[in-house]
Amino acid sequence: MPRGRGGSRQGTPGKGYANRTDLQMKPDMAQNTAATGGMEAPPAPMMMSQTPDDTPNLTDPTQFPDQPITNGLSVGPGDGPNRDRRMDETKALRRYLPLLELYINEPDTPDSVRTLFRYIRGA
Repeated sequence: MPRGRGGSRQGTPGKGYANRTDLQMKPDMAQNTAATGGMEAPPAPMMMSQTPDDTPNLTDPTQFPDQPITNGLSVGPGDGPNRDRRMDETKALRRYLPLLELYINEPDTPDSVRTLFRYIRGA
């Protein structure tokens, strides 16, 4: 049995299909069709055009004149990098270790709980 890719093509190149009348409408008419539920589509947001003059350049004056250039780095003057608070939170969990310790030696305790216990204990 021969295999094909569907029936013969219908229509004229460059023209809309007869069964898709919504594609042949003008954009303002297509907004209120049954396919859109009779609701008008919201207007497209206006895009602000940006010119190359709007972007900062290396020769422009700094926007933060009171901060040293090494601000945010782990070396040099300045505030340094943002502090990772996860280690503080892990150390705060140590007070729950006596509660977890009751379940660590149970045979049905998942390995993930044992790993969590060892991680908190080692922090």
